[in-house]
Amino acid sequence: MPLNMSRSVFAKTFVLTAVIAPLWAGTALAWTGDDVAKRLQALLKEQMVELTFSKAETDGKNVILHDAKAQIAMPKTSTDETEEVEKDEKDNAPVNLGKITLSNITEGEGDVYLVEKAAFDDVKIVEDNSVFTTSDIRFNNVKLTKDPKVDLLGRMQYAESFHLGAISVTVEGKPVFELNGVHFAQEPFSKEKASNYSWGIEALKVDLEEANRIDQEKKKKEAAEFQKSVEEATKAAEEAAQEAADAAKATTESAAPATDDAAPADKADAAVAADANTDIATNNTDETVEDSGDAEELAEDTSDLDMDAIRALGLEKLHLTMDGKGTWSPYSGEYTVDQMTISGQNIGTYNYKLAMGGYNLKFIKAVQDLLTSVMEDGGDNTSMQIAAVGMLQNLSISNMELRYDDANFFGKVLDYQAKERGITREALVQEMKDQLQIGVAYFENEPLVVEAAQAMGEYLDAPKSISFKIQPENPVTFGILTAVGMAEPKKLWSVLGVKVEANK
Repeated sequence: MPLNMSRSVFAKTFVLTAVIAPLWAGTALAWTGDDVAKRLQALLKEQMVELTFSKAETDGKNVILHDAKAQIAMPKTSTDETEEVEKDEKDNAPVNLGKITLSNITEGEGDVYLVEKAAFDDVKIVEDNSVFTTSDIRFNNVKLTKDPKVDLLGRMQYAESFHLGAISVTVEGKPVFELNGVHFAQEPFSKEKASNYSWGIEALKVDLEEANRIDQEKKKKEAAEFQKSVEEATKAAEEAAQEAADAAKATTESAAPATDDAAPADKADAAVAADANTDIATNNTDETVEDSGDAEELAEDTSDLDMDAIRALGLEKLHLTMDGKGTWSPYSGEYTVDQMTISGQNIGTYNYKLAMGGYNLKFIKAVQDLLTSVMEDGGDNTSMQIAAVGMLQNLSISNMELRYDDANFFGKVLDYQAKERGITREALVQEMKDQLQIGVAYFENEPLVVEAAQAMGEYLDAPKSISFKIQPENPVTFGILTAVGMAEPKKLWSVLGVKVEANK
């Protein structure tokens, strides 16, 4: 997002998110504060977060980590990426978390430390004219295993629930980003049955209009500073050119009597030397003039956001709400999204459902090993892609549904695109329908494809709602889909049992 702040503010946001993300994914005092702190550090390191603190204070059954700081654990990179790495490291400054209070700690079976609640101090980071804040962050029923490297389940679910009151970013006193009421909960994993989970975000707000204004002001300031430096360089170059010209003239005049009787070649060399000094100074002046042109281009640079489109679609102020629930068994690999809803003002509502298999401990370990490889040696892109494709082969899909209920948003998209093309909305819709028929012909009038094209045509004429369903007769693995896609791509729709419905 083009805000008037360094990327480090967003790196700080990522650090806090990285601490949270893995969730989504005996009373005798036999422990010490240092033991608990080291286990927490080891756990977070597996989540690509490095945690430091000045001391671990033990207070009864509680441990307080003072002056806690966290930052992203950066992967190793090749030498040809040194400049980018240095920039990332500068942005990846530690986030000051203040105190982390781990309450009512006990020791459970299997040498596990049980923490009833882990609460974070509220955070406020002021950087230039930007303010980043967080409030009311807490984890409930945290489990700290002895070695998270080998305890796969322990590092996948190290707490039963999480709550975040708010994250906000303000620039010049104006809110640009707000995240409120984030929560997540999951039952402990069990071999007997799948565990239920639920999550939600009460509000996600982004002011794109304000972000664009800030971005434009930042670019104007940068252009003005650049222009000033160019003017100073131009003045210095002109003075140097004048000095060089004066020196060349003096050299020529002083050399004239001595070279009257000199050989023609020596006279020529003296003239060339004088001209060379003048040319160098002139070239320097020309280069500063070119830099001045660059400054003008910088000042006229367009926004990273297409504000014309954003305003036409009514998206100047994004306001989203989200919630979802489902089940997962890492033992059987069965994973479901029973309901996921994303609603946006002036946009509409998306509903999503999914049932898949193969998402088991073996798959998770393969993913973790791949990430570890990336962190330790930077990873090779080709080998990573091959490994990722191999891991996906055994995942299967049983059902998927995606439904969108329009809030007069897609109509605005059509109107805007038609205006950009200089044609009517009706003409644009007809073009899109013609493209659908080309697709139908490619699939040789496969009945499911014909029905889908008809439904999408109905939606284009009157966009109210549209749904896409994948309902194969039996679960289909990604390996089979890959094979069919390469050998007989025209059969993919029938293999997946794709169905499209509009305005129902």
